[in-house]
Amino acid sequence: MDQDKQKQITGYFIEEAKEHLQTIESGLLNLQTMMGDSEAINEIFRAAHSIKGGAAMLGFSSIQHVAHNFEDYFKVIRENTNFKVDQHLQTLFLQAFDKLQELVEHLQSPYGLTKDAVDTVMAGSDQIFANLKTHLQELTTGKPAPVVTTTAANANKVEPQNDTRAMLTMFQSEVPVKLRGMLELFKQPDSPRSRQNLGTICADLLGMGERFGLENWAVMIKSVSAAVANPNNQFRVLAPILIKEIKQAQEQVLAQKANNIKVSPQLLQLVPEVAAIASTGNTSADEVSKIFGAVIEEDKAMKGWQVFSDQVGWRQSGSWIASNATINNAPVGHFPTPLWLSSWHQSKDTKAKEFQSQYAAFLAKMSSCNLNQ
Repeated sequence: MDQDKQKQITGYFIEEAKEHLQTIESGLLNLQTMMGDSEAINEIFRAAHSIKGGAAMLGFSSIQHVAHNFEDYFKVIRENTNFKVDQHLQTLFLQAFDKLQELVEHLQSPYGLTKDAVDTVMAGSDQIFANLKTHLQELTTGKPAPVVTTTAANANKVEPQNDTRAMLTMFQSEVPVKLRGMLELFKQPDSPRSRQNLGTICADLLGMGERFGLENWAVMIKSVSAAVANPNNQFRVLAPILIKEIKQAQEQVLAQKANNIKVSPQLLQLVPEVAAIASTGNTSADEVSKIFGAVIEEDKAMKGWQVFSDQVGWRQSGSWIASNATINNAPVGHFPTPLWLSSWHQSKDTKAKEFQSQYAAFLAKMSSCNLNQ
């Protein structure tokens, strides 16, 4: 077969596979409510079967392998309708789906389905299907899945030797589910209920980072939460930026480079502005500093903010700066306060970027205080 013909046939396969993937994903997201609908179950099964067959015909063995495994394990659901699907089963099927989708996306890319791409995507796929097999057996035989109990004293503690493994497992399995939940909410009409549900997802994501001490992740999620809480940000604007932001941060965590997570300029633009508070009133103390100080000093869990405030000059000798202080030039290496904002230029400050994430977290913290009420 000549190259042009092969390329054309591959293109047809990709377009059909994408349609089948959409069918599979839609079904998996509604798996718990779909168990009584045999036709819907069959539709997902046929979609996986079609991808498997097309991949086999064209020699895409990796796609064939994943689709075949997915088809086999989904057949268990097709043939056993007398058990209750739980969240863990849905998560495992979505993980398997992600592998299949990634392979098709690589096939569509300019570089195609290279060996490096296949090796990267297939890493861990066998374990996903092994976990899927085990959990399906537990559900269909009536044997309950093991439950891990915790006490209030150790609920947030993870044994050091299992810390990294637990973190990677959680971020690999749960973040995609949360992202799908966010995407579904963004597709709905904007309403207080939708934003509240988005806030709940943000809280869950924040808890994941706090459990493993991922400070940069927490800063980023707080900024995401503040952007969601701002009613001036429309869903069509929020969706692509926030989904991408969280996805990229997840990839950094999985690569064990969580310290490299940074809040993007695009996300910063969506965080409610608070600097304008400083321009209201002619009081003897800077209003933003007063509010900032009150918020922090009343929140014992945020004592680190005082260290940051001393560093950037919001506090001097343990006191919050006053608006009648005289500063002619903004110091290099300090994020600007409203006091010297007019004399500060980011392009001239070689250390400006160091404070970007702290500033984003500050805005997120301030936005949660409902200062406009």
